[in-house]
Amino acid sequence: MTQSWSISQAVDRLNHSILLPAIQREFVWGSDQIIRLFDSLMQGYPIGSFLVWHLNGEDANDEMKYQFIQHYIEDSVHPDEPEFEQMRHHNKKIREEDELELPSEQDLILDGQQRLTAFYIGLKGTFTEKRKYAQRKNPDAWNQKRLYLNLLSGDDGPVDDELGLEYEFAFKKPEPANSDGAYWYRVGKVLEIDPADDIMDIAEELDIEDEYRWTAGKTLKKLFDVVHNDDVIQYHEENTSDRERVLDIFIRMNDGGTPLSKSEILLSMATARWGEGDNALDAREQITTFVDNLNNRHSDKSFKFGIDFVLKALLMYGTETIPQYRIGNFSNENLDRMQEVWDGGNFQDSIKRALDLIVEFGLDDRSLTSHNALIPIAYYIYRHDPSLDWTSQTGLEMRRRIHYWLTSALLNGTFNSRPDEVLDDAREAINQTDGEFPLEEIHYKMRGRGKVVGFSEDVLDTLLEETTYRSQKSFLLLSLLHFGETVRRGIEYEQDHIFPRNQLDADKLVEEHGISRVRAEQYEEAKDRIANLQLLTDEENAQKQEMPFHEWITTRTEDYRERHCIPNDDELYQIDNFIEFLDQRETLIRDRITSTFEDFSGT
Repeated sequence: MTQSWSISQAVDRLNHSILLPAIQREFVWGSDQIIRLFDSLMQGYPIGSFLVWHLNGEDANDEMKYQFIQHYIEDSVHPDEPEFEQMRHHNKKIREEDELELPSEQDLILDGQQRLTAFYIGLKGTFTEKRKYAQRKNPDAWNQKRLYLNLLSGDDGPVDDELGLEYEFAFKKPEPANSDGAYWYRVGKVLEIDPADDIMDIAEELDIEDEYRWTAGKTLKKLFDVVHNDDVIQYHEENTSDRERVLDIFIRMNDGGTPLSKSEILLSMATARWGEGDNALDAREQITTFVDNLNNRHSDKSFKFGIDFVLKALLMYGTETIPQYRIGNFSNENLDRMQEVWDGGNFQDSIKRALDLIVEFGLDDRSLTSHNALIPIAYYIYRHDPSLDWTSQTGLEMRRRIHYWLTSALLNGTFNSRPDEVLDDAREAINQTDGEFPLEEIHYKMRGRGKVVGFSEDVLDTLLEETTYRSQKSFLLLSLLHFGETVRRGIEYEQDHIFPRNQLDADKLVEEHGISRVRAEQYEEAKDRIANLQLLTDEENAQKQEMPFHEWITTRTEDYRERHCIPNDDELYQIDNFIEFLDQRETLIRDRITSTFEDFSGT
């Protein structure tokens, strides 16, 4: 049987008798989606049905529940300041210590969370966004906004043809300025209007020119009706107390808004399973919090790990199945084993230690081209707790072996296809080792699957030919020239063009250096080749800036030339010999990498 609420009725009940079950995902809508929803209401479009899980008595008390977000902030990384305390990126779990007086009958939303949260934010809350390019930790970078409606819109045709918007809604800072074509009315004020009041009388009191007053009144009346009078929230009620049935219903639903991702479905399954029994815990809260902490751990590196990364790692750590990211692998038996791993205490620490290690190697989220590559390193730490202290002989050797495996795997695209099989091979090799990182065994297994491993001559030729300045692999490839330094400790490097890019403009080369047009265009096309790139420290890069290379090289030592594989021929430092310089440096880079990893050549 279909039932209904008005928007005002539903919003008044949110976080009291209308709540969220633990299996629900996070709020994922952006401000544009909220605006489109309100415009659809004003145009009289249907907004889809809702599904409600109705519970009462002990069933309601026993169920894990979350609050709807009222004051939303678009990023979990924000300043730790008092004015941000009420804002939420994740839904808040309801705990006994919160002492909320919840009624004995409760409606938990299985389908419709995004839309109801959008109503809540638009009518009673705020949406906080970060200014583009501003630093996240700076409080002034964030703008807390409320939803406003231009009461003069709606009569003069679409305000956005491409999106089909008829009414002009916008998130704005409080008290936005009006203009000839706009009178901004805070949408939430419509909740304060007494139904007995005449809307047109209210419009008469607004500071609007007489010729626009009728339009404003009509638009305000429309807003009032869709919020108070129209039962636009049509919902079906599910009364079962069977969690398995509810979870199955939830997984089968995949319509009416942003589709459920596989990670959201699998997290819901873990949440439902881990929430049972004497050792119950909230998988959703624990895993999302861990993901946030992981991404904040090295915030300057811009890591963007997700729930899927953690679930896949748990699957690898806790089960014997191939860690394939599919629903069938998340059986109750496997979920129980994954919970044991999580409860054991070493899982999170191993992930953090692995992340810290690759940061010391100089990697960031851009150069870590596959998050999966971190899992075998973390699992090795989890199983063997090795010393990775670069000041000890054993620790340094483990770092060398891990660094070599990681860079070769990323540069060869090992995880681009069948990554689950690679993880399975790595797990088996790590389980069988006596403590040393099993580089040889992993590579042996990968070769058996047809994977390219190591740095053969053919591999290096391909990498040197295909890797350019904007490639995600460029930093990794250049870091191999500094293998000893990156293995020992973290050194911050920046990529720099040896021959500055602005000096390799074809027109400039023709006009200022008298180079032929054909050759000048060849220079410009080659400016981003890996052989024209180097890794410099911040200090070195600041000193060099756009200095011509033939001048810069005179300020450098022999050690600099050796470290960066610079050909020892002064003639090649002149821009006229740019291509010859690149060819000779490529040869030196190839030889350096080959000799550096000579002791790993058998792997």
